[in-house]
Amino acid sequence: MRHFIITIVSIFLLACEVFSQSVTLKVREKTILRGERYLTVKFSVEGASENFTDVDVAVCLPEGDWAIDEEFAKEFTSKVLIQQDGNVYYPEVYDILTIGGKVGLMMGFEKKFKIEKPFKINYPISEKVVSSGEMNIPENLWEGYSKSFKTYQDGVKLYSDRNYQRSADVLFRVVADDMAKKFSFYKDAREKCVKSLDNILIELVDKFNSIVSATIEPEDKLKMYDSLKIQFQDYVNAVLTPKLNVLADTLVFAMLSRANSYFEKIENEISAEKYRLDVKNISWLNTESGLNFKYRLIIDALAYAFTSESFWDNPDTTKFEFVLPDTLLANLKVFGVEKDYNIFQRVCISNMKNKGTLFDEKFLVNLLNNSSYLPQPYYEIFLAIDNYIRKNYSESKNYIIGALKRLTDYELIRRIEVLRSMIFVKQQNLSAEAVELYREGLRKLSSGDKTGGLDAFRRAILLEPRFPLTNFTIGEIYFQENDLYPAIIYFSKAVSLDSNFVLAYERLFDIYRIQGNWADARTVLETALSGGNDFWIIRILLAQAYNELKLYDKAIESLTKAISYNPLNYEQYVYLGVVYSNVGRFEDAERVLKKAAEINPDRKEAYQELKRVEELKKQKKQDEKLKEKKK
Repeated sequence: MRHFIITIVSIFLLACEVFSQSVTLKVREKTILRGERYLTVKFSVEGASENFTDVDVAVCLPEGDWAIDEEFAKEFTSKVLIQQDGNVYYPEVYDILTIGGKVGLMMGFEKKFKIEKPFKINYPISEKVVSSGEMNIPENLWEGYSKSFKTYQDGVKLYSDRNYQRSADVLFRVVADDMAKKFSFYKDAREKCVKSLDNILIELVDKFNSIVSATIEPEDKLKMYDSLKIQFQDYVNAVLTPKLNVLADTLVFAMLSRANSYFEKIENEISAEKYRLDVKNISWLNTESGLNFKYRLIIDALAYAFTSESFWDNPDTTKFEFVLPDTLLANLKVFGVEKDYNIFQRVCISNMKNKGTLFDEKFLVNLLNNSSYLPQPYYEIFLAIDNYIRKNYSESKNYIIGALKRLTDYELIRRIEVLRSMIFVKQQNLSAEAVELYREGLRKLSSGDKTGGLDAFRRAILLEPRFPLTNFTIGEIYFQENDLYPAIIYFSKAVSLDSNFVLAYERLFDIYRIQGNWADARTVLETALSGGNDFWIIRILLAQAYNELKLYDKAIESLTKAISYNPLNYEQYVYLGVVYSNVGRFEDAERVLKKAAEINPDRKEAYQELKRVEELKKQKKQDEKLKEKKK
């Protein structure tokens, strides 16, 4: 140990010649025979701290002409002590060596006292006289100073160079080191570390603001936002969060709050930009002609989507479900417009949440302009749904009536009639509990529990006798089971409660058709007409009843009226061709059947009926020739 001390300290002294603040002690009083003697004590740990950590080293050099010898060294080291915070420390080891031409004494103190705090050195010259002195060791000689200060300097340089990401990491190594807290530069290191973190956030916020204000395409903005989002996430997770608990600074907590708020702003901007991109991608629907097959296909699919009860009657806007026929969904995929269809839905839902309305004005104007080319009254359907969502129930009902005038699609009729029935519920202020029982009945039916469904419907009627939709639904259950007489009762009850219940009129017609009771079929449909239900579907069904009753002129009148409401339906021309042929108006029959073939050249009914008309014409000529011969 003794030789080790000499080697380490000698190297240190020769290389650095750095000493602490010193104190000079009197080590001998003046006597008649001998004079006073003084010894200067200097402490240093610099250079030895990394390799020699169990003691602090004191260098003692004599003042004047006297020399230290072994006897003095033993006496001095046996008496000298250090006092600090009420504790006393003695030298553990010593050695004698020559330093700068003088014989010096090296002492090693066990590292229990704190060299960075003031301490007192005492040396009792006699029982009555004690020589002592206060010492304050400069911090550059404290343990760990060189390493911490070097790290601090590196961090400050990075900070000055505005390399805030690196400076935050480097300075944090000083801040997180408990041993570094004693150094004077610790406070500045901490402040610059916090400022570096703040400057990183400022740079990110500046990037965010520049992207927001940039006039670039939505696709490019989205890429930039995605990149910035990752940078903010890295800042929070990798830069800020690990330092948060150590720094425990209100400014840092404020940074975290700001960073999270900007993260939310980025998410909002991404949503807004995606919306703008969606709007851009489907902008063709605002200008495309109704003659475009893909345009018509999407509009048709959207009509089904927005008339889905799971959409318009769902208060949870996160769980919208659009129910389309399988064939329609398959066509969207086959013709490559499923993506546009889905985008349009997203735009509409976003509009509903942010603007309170489903459809953009440009889309509706173009849809209205294309109405004459479209097979269904989509404009009225969309506005009916839009007004319902906005709780404009009277307006919604008016658009439903307008849609029913031209509607030829039986499923769309059913869907929009259910919507109108729910408007009836709201306008008549029917019992909310009864409505919930109705919905419970639907849920049980869909799960296969017919008995439970019927029970819920009947309880709804007991609670609210004025509920036409529930009566209709019970009638529908009986109808599907071919139990027609109770079905007639419930359908009739629905009509008596709601004289505009087109579905109930249609079902009553179906029952009378099955029974071959065309007189009652005629009566119920004429009742519907007199009740203000002058719609395409009523005119078509009534024409069938007239035809079966051989009231051909009335059938032709009713079909002609239906065609005036919607000239794009295939079946009505075929059926009118049949009626014309029944009364021998073969030229008129051929004319309307050819019109049907033009509307849908892929269907066979019109061609088959044309062949039958041709045969009837031949038969008529043959009959006329026979009559001529008989004459």
